[in-house]
Amino acid sequence: MEPKVILLAYINILPGFEKEVKEATIKLTAETRKEPGSELFLPHTRNDAPQSLAFYEIYQNDAAFQLHKTLPHATSFFQFVKGKIVDDKIEVVFLTPLNSLI
Repeated sequence: MEPKVILLAYINILPGFEKEVKEATIKLTAETRKEPGSELFLPHTRNDAPQSLAFYEIYQNDAAFQLHKTLPHATSFFQFVKGKIVDDKIEVVFLTPLNSLI
């Protein structure tokens, strides 16, 4: 069985773009949750920094994650946020469940 892809992604929105990026995130979320192989897609804002978004994502396997990055709703989102997020960067941190290390 292939391992799941589990990750945290972070976006820091530039001032003045908070509302439109958050609205685009809601649309991205609705479409991502319909993807084959997408098990969990939860966007959050930080309580202490509402311009910072954090995404917790789980995909059934790497193929599902790679597919996610190429689907029209995802590529449209990536293009839309250009110039609206700090350094045009989405930071991605891949995670391994602790129980798989024991």
